[in-house]
Amino acid sequence: MEKTLKKLAKVIDRMMDHVALFGGPSVVSNDDLDHYLDPVFYLIFCAEQKTNKRMLTDKEFVEWVYTEMLPHEIPYDLDFLPFAKLAIEDFYYCMYKEQHITKEQYQEIIFVLAEKQPVFYSRMSKPHFWSPEKKAAMLEMLHDVEPEDHDLVPIEHPYENQRSQKIVPFPIKKVPEASAEKIAAYQIRIDLEGYKPPIWRRLLIPVGISYEQLHSMIQIAFEWQDSHLYLFFAGNNSIDVPNTEPTDALVIDHDFQTCQSLTYIYDMGADWTHKIKIEKMLTAAEVGDTVTPTCLKAVGDVPEEDLPEDAARKPLDFEAINQDLQEFWESETAD
Repeated sequence: MEKTLKKLAKVIDRMMDHVALFGGPSVVSNDDLDHYLDPVFYLIFCAEQKTNKRMLTDKEFVEWVYTEMLPHEIPYDLDFLPFAKLAIEDFYYCMYKEQHITKEQYQEIIFVLAEKQPVFYSRMSKPHFWSPEKKAAMLEMLHDVEPEDHDLVPIEHPYENQRSQKIVPFPIKKVPEASAEKIAAYQIRIDLEGYKPPIWRRLLIPVGISYEQLHSMIQIAFEWQDSHLYLFFAGNNSIDVPNTEPTDALVIDHDFQTCQSLTYIYDMGADWTHKIKIEKMLTAAEVGDTVTPTCLKAVGDVPEEDLPEDAARKPLDFEAINQDLQEFWESETAD
């Protein structure tokens, strides 16, 4: 690995220049640089084990490391998970700028990283995919963290059927059985990933809504400006922005009753990644016949869109969120 790193020294130096020039993600500090580069060093290590640095441009090899080996072996603070992908992307960009790979090779690898991002995020954050050594290291890392600040609960996940046979099984928490009485609402918690202290919202939403409506509710809850593209991931399916099929035709209920968590990505440049956890399925007896979307709890000020990370954040306005949710729903249900 040392020999390979020497050959790639200028690539790593260029990555560090990017951190110095642009400030880098908040994870990067003098104490955290090694942690930030862990995914890159492990990728290089795997290529070195194959005795061929050219493996770094092999799409199947990159996908294997990205979706199998990194999640299985590398402890990584869950709050900084999006930065792991960013570090790998920056590594390949710097590989291209240093003329180790062609523009076409760079674009091919970036497409693999984008296409497999939901699998990578899922496996990196789910204990049932970790090696025993990684589980022990992660528990040590999270020893002093409040339970509210992380998700270390092993749950059944839609990508479970893609799991490698070599992965050690881990106990799975099943999705609760739906009541025989008709479901009227969902209680969900939405976490904006990559931030510590955490930023999240707990919402009560009606059944039968479309993904387009859910998108609008998330925009209101996080006080986003609805000025960028977005994408939902539910199981093996992606729900895109309106294209040939109106998103109004895509209701959430099947996914919400078969998956325990989904992913919502807003702004394909900034990649604001939100994890949606379905906490409860509620009946009309519990919430009434008419359900208005409501923010039950909100934690953390959200960064301003299209501004630097260190820019002042807009203070959380809990009452304004609920007022906007009510007005949105009234407009949606008006005759």
